[in-house]
Amino acid sequence: MMDAEKREALVYDASMRQLERMRAMQYAYHNKFFFWITLNFLLLVWLYAGTGGRGLLVIPFLVVTAGVQAAFYLHFCDFARLHAAALENKINGLLGKRVLMGAELETMYFYPLPEPKVAGFIPSAPANFFSGYTLHWCLLWAALFLASLWQGYASMASAPMVLWALASVGWAVLNFAYVAWYFLRSGATDDVAERLEEKLHGPLE
Repeated sequence: MMDAEKREALVYDASMRQLERMRAMQYAYHNKFFFWITLNFLLLVWLYAGTGGRGLLVIPFLVVTAGVQAAFYLHFCDFARLHAAALENKINGLLGKRVLMGAELETMYFYPLPEPKVAGFIPSAPANFFSGYTLHWCLLWAALFLASLWQGYASMASAPMVLWALASVGWAVLNFAYVAWYFLRSGATDDVAERLEEKLHGPLE
């Protein structure tokens, strides 16, 4: 039969390994997020200016997909933060004091995880830098979306172009509505938080 001290040491080691994994995941998806943003910006500029007008047909759909993919990467980062916060609570409990404070500082510096938001925009804190950063890219993408829609329709006005314009707008509305619904709905991450609290013992900070 394993004694309590050895069991506690094993729990500590396993928790630290999981915490390292979650921080690595958080770092990896932050990298993916910024790489994706940069790649799409360069691709959109090329489609707009370097394809002789043919790229205009693709831009409205690519802009929307770029935004949804960026939100997906941010969602992964939030999951890693949520899991890391629970693990830090667990490890601090084993140590008997608050040694690990990464999750607490992230809440102060970035945004509280339970806070309703649309991707990185927090309606209750529009002046938050994450909100401003999200708006920055959304406004840039919206400008490219509208410019390509206007130029594409004006230069090739016909019945098929009307359908293309309607499909572009419909694609944007459907995707934005889903992302807004998912992130703003009550309890988007509550199930995960409750399971972590149940399994790791102790409320999340």
